[in-house]
Amino acid sequence: MFIFPIRTDRRLHQLPWVNIGLIVANVLVFFLTDRSSHRLAMSEYMLQPAQPSLFQFISYQFLHSGPTHLLGNMLFLYVFGNSVEDRLGKVGYLAFYLAGGVCAGLGHVLVEDSPVLGASGSVAAVTGAYLALFPRSSVTLFYFAFVLIGTFEVAGWMLIVLQVAENLFFQLLGTGGVAYLAHLSGYAFGFLVGAGLLLVKLLPREPYDIIALVQQHRRRIAFNQVVREGYQPWESGQPGAPPPRVAATTPTDPEAERVMTMRAEVLRAVAPDLTPAAELYARLLEADPRQVFPRQLQLDLANQFVGMGRHETAARAYELYLNTYRNDPQHEEVELLLGLLYARYLDRRQRARELLTAALPRLQSSEQRSLAQSVLAEISA
Repeated sequence: MFIFPIRTDRRLHQLPWVNIGLIVANVLVFFLTDRSSHRLAMSEYMLQPAQPSLFQFISYQFLHSGPTHLLGNMLFLYVFGNSVEDRLGKVGYLAFYLAGGVCAGLGHVLVEDSPVLGASGSVAAVTGAYLALFPRSSVTLFYFAFVLIGTFEVAGWMLIVLQVAENLFFQLLGTGGVAYLAHLSGYAFGFLVGAGLLLVKLLPREPYDIIALVQQHRRRIAFNQVVREGYQPWESGQPGAPPPRVAATTPTDPEAERVMTMRAEVLRAVAPDLTPAAELYARLLEADPRQVFPRQLQLDLANQFVGMGRHETAARAYELYLNTYRNDPQHEEVELLLGLLYARYLDRRQRARELLTAALPRLQSSEQRSLAQSVLAEISA
């Protein structure tokens, strides 16, 4: 049975010319060297641990031992590299790709004594960066075995973690013939660079990158702790934050009890997959349209609705967020996102114009400002 990835659910914002160029370069080099008269010459360009040359740390990345070796590397590079280039930019991605291969080569040279060739280390670095930047994405796998042919989706993080575990297992087992340590060095380099760029804010943050997921996990731990200590989030909002708005008229006791029960159900459903909690929150909003949760949970739920394509409900959740947490540092980014929803999905141009106009002077990223300006131009045309 053969299984391999064919695409991710990450939408690209521009054509990945650098990644395509790298794939073309690898293929061209393969056909230039895959002839009997050239095979011996390849040893000069492979990475030789006994006598490594500086140029070999680059040249070995473009050599492959056979068609299967080449095809496997290029397939993974295409599936994961396009999205990484989309986030890093073209120059940054090219530098990262080559540096990942160098780091993978260093990992091999420091421990192993056999020559190494192939783009596997560079591709592993790209895959590690993908894990840091897009851990919540899905990957479509194609399979065929005899008469069984089809596709299925898996979580991107699960596929990549399984790859890392497989390489680690065979490295510890001492299986020869494959540069597992080079792969592991590449994975580590890519993940650390991706996470580091997010930490120091050289890359714009996204709601579901690895840093955001770690922060959300920590917040949930702290949230659960204060709940255990007696804090009632459905009564007082979040410590240090404005209290959630309540209905102008006080509901009867049975209604209040029902709303409180529904809030508790939402909180119990909070998990890495927020779909169940979002479904429960949508029902809660139908029962009481002014119900709002602590700041980050409210934002997480609104983001989840966007991912589910439930734009109207997402807009309601974002409006509650904006009205309740007016001094939050992410306020202008939420205004931008809500303005996009109103402009492009809900056909509420006036509200979109209000939000984008208010957010524009306070947006820190030039990309965000450019986006806000372009959408304002669209709805003003």
